[in-house]
Amino acid sequence: MELWYAYSLSALVLLGGQRFLYKVAAARNCSTFMTTFVFMATVALLAGAVTLIRQPEINAPGFLIFISLANSLTFASATLCHIQALKHVPAAVAYPLIRMNIVLVVLFAVFFLQESLALQQVLGLMFSLATVWILGRDRSSDFQNGLRGRGLLLVFLAMLAGGLSAITCKFAADHTDIWAFITLSYIFSTLFTLALSPRMFAGTQDQGQGRLALGIGLVMGLLNLAGFYLFLKALALGPLSIVAVVNGMHFLVPVLLAVIFFKERLDASRLLGLGMALAALWLLRA
Repeated sequence: MELWYAYSLSALVLLGGQRFLYKVAAARNCSTFMTTFVFMATVALLAGAVTLIRQPEINAPGFLIFISLANSLTFASATLCHIQALKHVPAAVAYPLIRMNIVLVVLFAVFFLQESLALQQVLGLMFSLATVWILGRDRSSDFQNGLRGRGLLLVFLAMLAGGLSAITCKFAADHTDIWAFITLSYIFSTLFTLALSPRMFAGTQDQGQGRLALGIGLVMGLLNLAGFYLFLKALALGPLSIVAVVNGMHFLVPVLLAVIFFKERLDASRLLGLGMALAALWLLRA
């Protein structure tokens, strides 16, 4: 197994666990602002401490600041919209739809970065897209009502912002210090959260869940720090078109955990989708 693929699978598990906590925060009606702020501040502080200890030499500080700003804006927007979307759309539907951003990422990698895919990997990509389509099917009235309104907009924004965030990560992994990038990106993300979240979601959360939001945010931060570092290491060693697709399959973790802990429905078609997702991961390892 290639080292970059092992990093990708490890990041999948860690970031999938973090995404499941989005669902927990939404189900417990925790403050989106508090949860996201604590999560991002935790990553910024820990990554900053590592950066100070390492004292890396930054050859292009201007590029580091630019790519960190771009990543933080897209990632903060995707995170806020993702958490809020789960209050309108079931997890088994929201996660696969948001993961459609892999199409945007793969197209960028193939046409702009000139990456090539082996036949087996193309088949794996098709399986992953089929997984998204199968798991995204839901004709229930609650789902349809959610997508007609705010839920559709939030899912679309999370999907677009997440794709752009992955693309900025590839440039950062290839051209600057990873820990410095994580630190600056999450400092900026924390500031964006402070500026955007209260205005976007004011009055929609239970302010009495402060301690729970704090705890969830801290755990999310620890999982994200480890998962994001491994994702960047995978991008530095492997192709964006494959690493992004493998990492994008992390929605399998929260979907399965939502079935276990929140008793969300997992019918035959979704079992088929999960099976195809596992097949896609096996094919993409080439």
